[in-house]
Amino acid sequence: MFQAARPLSVIAWRQLSSALQVRLGTRGHLRPCTGNVVRSWSLPKVSPAVRTAVGEALAEKLVPREAVLVASRAGAEAILPELLGTRLLAVDCEGVALGRWGRLCVCQVATPQRVYIFDALREGVLDTLRPVLCSSNITKVMHDCREDASAMLTQQKVELAGVFDSQVAHTMLLRQEDARPFQISLNELLKNTLQLQNEQQQLLAEKMKGDPNVWFYRPIEQELLNYAAQDVMYLPLLHRLLCEKLRDHSGGRVLAQSRSYVEYSRMNLHLNSPKAAEKRGLRLQAMLATRTEKAIYFKLNLGAQRQGAVSRPEAISCFRDMEFGNIADCWVSAWNVTGSLLFLERLDAGTAAMKVPAPPPDPGTARYYRRRRGI
Repeated sequence: MFQAARPLSVIAWRQLSSALQVRLGTRGHLRPCTGNVVRSWSLPKVSPAVRTAVGEALAEKLVPREAVLVASRAGAEAILPELLGTRLLAVDCEGVALGRWGRLCVCQVATPQRVYIFDALREGVLDTLRPVLCSSNITKVMHDCREDASAMLTQQKVELAGVFDSQVAHTMLLRQEDARPFQISLNELLKNTLQLQNEQQQLLAEKMKGDPNVWFYRPIEQELLNYAAQDVMYLPLLHRLLCEKLRDHSGGRVLAQSRSYVEYSRMNLHLNSPKAAEKRGLRLQAMLATRTEKAIYFKLNLGAQRQGAVSRPEAISCFRDMEFGNIADCWVSAWNVTGSLLFLERLDAGTAAMKVPAPPPDPGTARYYRRRRGI
C-alpha cells in the first residue's frame, strides 16, 4: 500500500540548512546563486466575473499582471526600493510544515502591478526584505498569518508589523452581520467574494500528499510558482472590498485586531520542542481557533500539526468569554498518543493548585489518551 512521505524532522532540517548544496534525492539541487537572478512570466488574465463584480477600473488598478521569481540577494536588493515605496502589499509564505519548527521556503510579495516570489532558501534574500516586513507604515495584506509570522520570527528573526489579516477582517464582518464567526480559508473567501479559486489548489494538494517536502526542492517547479503567485494576486483587491464592507476605509480597525495573529508567533517560546508540551500540569498559552458543538480547538505555536482542545462541558464553560483570536492561559491535562492533540484546562488568575480531571469521556477516542504518573 502506498504511504505518503513525511515532512523532514527538525534535526534533518538543521542538517540540510548547514549544507545548501546538498542533493535532495533525485528531485533537484539547491545550487548557489550569484548576481541578479530574476525570471518573470505573465499571470492569468482577470476573469470576466471579477471585472463585472468590481469594475474594469478597479480590476486594472489592483490586480497584478506579472510574476517575478527572485533567487538572489542582489535581485532582492534591486526590488527593495519599489517595495519600500508602496503603501499596500500582499504577503504569503510557503514551506514544509510551515510554522515554528517547519521550514520557510518561499515568500510572495505582491504589489498592484506584479507578484514577486522570493526564494527564502537563498542566503540574504529574506533578510533583504526585513525593512518591508517589519515596517508598520506599509500595510501587508495576509490571510491567517499566524504560522507565517511564527516561521519568520523563529527562523529569520523577522517580526511582522502592519498586517491586515483578511481572515480577521472576515470574522469582524460576520460579527457586524450578527452571524456566527468561523475561520474561513482563503480559497473559500475568494470564492464567496469574487467567485474565484486558485486553479492550482488541487494540483498542490496532490503533490503534497505524495511528498510534503515539495517546496524545498530546487529548481522550484513552475506549477508551484503559479500556485504561489495566484495565492496573493487578488489580496490587494480583497483588501479593498473587505474595507468597504466593514465601512473601515483605512483598514485601521482590522490592523488593530490583526495584531493578536502576529503576536501568536511569541506564544510558548519557553518550550523548546513539541515533545516538551507533553507534561501534565504544564502551563502554556492557547489561541482560540475553532468552536464546535462538542469542543473548542486552539492554536499553540507548537507546530502546524499540534493543537489544543477542550471537550469537557465544565471546561468549555470556562471559555465562554473568549472570541476567535483571543489568547488564554491554560494548563495541560492530557494528550493523545501521537501528541498532536493536547487537552487543556483554563488557568484562572490566582489559581494556587490544579485539580487534574479525568480524560475526556469520548468513547471513540478514549483508548488513545494516556496519562503519566508522577508528573
